[in-house]
Amino acid sequence: VGPYRGQGESAPVPHFIQNLGEAEYVVATYMLMRLLGYPPSSISIITPYNGQRALIADVVARRCTPYAEFGAPAKIATTDKFQGQQNDFILLSLVRTRHVGHIRDVRRLVVSLSRARLGMFVFA
Repeated sequence: VGPYRGQGESAPVPHFIQNLGEAEYVVATYMLMRLLGYPPSSISIITPYNGQRALIADVVARRCTPYAEFGAPAKIATTDKFQGQQNDFILLSLVRTRHVGHIRDVRRLVVSLSRARLGMFVFA
């Protein structure tokens, strides 16, 4: 996902990497899936970075949870915290726009790409 409002990847504090444009895009995709009838319990959002997880949680809280037709997804978690879990649909936010980052670790890559049972959307 390209720069959003002139800003791409950012780190408000060291190692707390975020991408607002990508977070908005991920949440918009979640909202579309909800409007198409997918239950929130079958959708999870994962990302390798805590900063992006926190940002996505904030966007979901602002745009989705106040409205009954959207609600919150089953889980918003980092790749490391989601290890050993699965869901029908995974929205994977890779965040990095300048460098590969955490995803260059093969174990994290395998965990990230093997969590979906029915479908996965990858945002980068």
